[in-house]
Amino acid sequence: MTWAYLPVLNKLIQIIVTILIGYCSEVFGIIPAALFVPQAVQLVFKILLPSLILKGVGIGIDFYTERNIWAFIVAFLVLRAIALVIAFCTVLCLNWKAKKPINGLGDVAVLWLSFTWISTVILGVPICSAIFGKPSLGIKFGLMAGVSSFIFQLPLQLIFFEYNVIEQRWTREVLHTAQPIVPTPMKHSTMITVDVEETSDQSTHHSDEVPSGDQRRWYSLVNFEHLSQAAVWLDIFKRLSTNPILIALFVGFVLSLSTAGKYLRCPSDTCIAGLEWIGDTLGWLGECVSPLSLLAMGSWMHSQHYLSSSQRIHVSKLCLFMVFKLIAIPLLMVGLAKCMKLNDEAGRAAILI
Repeated sequence: MTWAYLPVLNKLIQIIVTILIGYCSEVFGIIPAALFVPQAVQLVFKILLPSLILKGVGIGIDFYTERNIWAFIVAFLVLRAIALVIAFCTVLCLNWKAKKPINGLGDVAVLWLSFTWISTVILGVPICSAIFGKPSLGIKFGLMAGVSSFIFQLPLQLIFFEYNVIEQRWTREVLHTAQPIVPTPMKHSTMITVDVEETSDQSTHHSDEVPSGDQRRWYSLVNFEHLSQAAVWLDIFKRLSTNPILIALFVGFVLSLSTAGKYLRCPSDTCIAGLEWIGDTLGWLGECVSPLSLLAMGSWMHSQHYLSSSQRIHVSKLCLFMVFKLIAIPLLMVGLAKCMKLNDEAGRAAILI
């Protein structure tokens, strides 16, 4: 009698070996990470992952009949919302200790990513496929967990990071303006008599004109003058409207909710003969997401050795994030699964992912 968890063990070994191959490819210079990782990321997020979403959401899942799927998505939405509140509280606590706003929305975004950016597709799909013994279930639960990040976390992350870029640009401009102007030496030595009071008045007047820095209180994370710029929101809207993942998700929902996707689901009674190539091509491309991403992950891990100690994450922070992801998040999901009344299969998938 074979061990019940042998398929999961085999899948985990497969994942680790793939990461090691990517790591070794960087070590021996087969594919330099500086060239491979950016191109792999572009390929995954612009072609392969949208193909997987179209196949899984638009063709493989029936949103109009499977009501339990919506409860599954809502559970992950609530989970990410709770993590966002925790990230805000953490940043506010750090600012309170410093008595000034040393952290902002950019730090909230980083913490939020560290807490809840779960690999629901790259790792979640193969592991769920091994546990449930059906690749279709792995894709289904992995993508449904990812839907919450695509429609909720991704847009907010973009807003937070865009604001952070604007704030950093504003800070650089303030610092540049505040730099004293070094006078150029005069060609002829001339004696100049200046009244002390006049000099004092001029220097004071000049210091009042130069911005003295951020005068916000410790609990203020946002300077609303920056958010009032129309160019910021136009740029955010442009990024969201042209995001391949969001476009694929929207098309997938349309295919599923309009019941048009069932005519592309082959083999099935509703499949239209001659259109099998659509689902097969999307599935073929989607199957490349995990192996290519894991290879890039391994190559990227070795490239981190070239970073200075100040650029690397501290071990204590790394352990804290691991504890939060491996213990706190699953325990929180247990409660959410019970509150949303997920069935046994969906509940186990939610906690695992």
